[in-house]
Amino acid sequence: MKRLSIITLALVIFCTSCQKEEVTKFPDYDKDWFVLVDNPSDPADHAAYQFYKEFGIPVFYNDTIGVQERVDVWGNKYMHYELLSLNYSMGGMATSTSSPTISSLTYCSKQSVPSALSYLKENIMPLIPKAIHIHSFFLVESMSSQSFGNAAFKGMNTLVVASASKLSTMTDDQKKKFNGAVLRAALSDYIINQGRFDTELEKFYKVSTVLCPTKNIYGLYTYYLSSSYITGLPAGVPININTVGFLSTDPVSTYYTPTSTWMDVNMYLEAILSGPQEEFIAKYGTFANIMTKYGIIKNILQETGINLK
Repeated sequence: MKRLSIITLALVIFCTSCQKEEVTKFPDYDKDWFVLVDNPSDPADHAAYQFYKEFGIPVFYNDTIGVQERVDVWGNKYMHYELLSLNYSMGGMATSTSSPTISSLTYCSKQSVPSALSYLKENIMPLIPKAIHIHSFFLVESMSSQSFGNAAFKGMNTLVVASASKLSTMTDDQKKKFNGAVLRAALSDYIINQGRFDTELEKFYKVSTVLCPTKNIYGLYTYYLSSSYITGLPAGVPININTVGFLSTDPVSTYYTPTSTWMDVNMYLEAILSGPQEEFIAKYGTFANIMTKYGIIKNILQETGINLK
């Protein structure tokens, strides 16, 4: 019996060794979709790759950035589409009147990509401080944002830049405003949401909130900008949107003051970053509360690494 067991064991070992070794292949489901590969035969893809190699920032002109066949837990095959995350903004907070989403967009043509990237390289990248992380750029022809403007928008993993075909033909004044919008989108999350400037921002908000002790001055119907609710302005100073420290009414709901602290900061960021500073002072220099808030944001920008002119 012992001899038979030894023979059986030997046969099992022999048969096992003769079998072809199985190789388990694990699907590449954790692929990094933000690593670009060069495609020299395609001018748009090649320009995006060159930009990526120089700045480490991938550039896309479609929000579907990859497609992959996968298998679910039941063994069924399906197609996975990797999408850019546009509707969750790292640079803002959702409110009833100013939700950080893109409501619509149109794709740009591939022919516009090389010139748009040249514009970003020459006009935007030199202005971005080293501390600011941009996960990717998404070039589009047009967009409509429910959060702030239609030129630039920061989502969870991409910064949307519109007017791709028009960038190379913009006037100097158009460039200033456009650059201010892109910089505002790039900087707002770093400034507002990451705790670095909470003390300074509280001082910024208080300039306006202290004037309206019985109501929230943010999202306030402009009818209530009256002596019944606004207190603390010097004698003889009229009560209006500028004297309480706002640049204008809310861009989305013009019957109201800026609907959130986030909107207030972004309005200042874009106005200041659209420079030069002499223009801001010429427009708002007579409004003491605006200039106080301007000084706070200017100091924050300088701490961030922005060289204001």
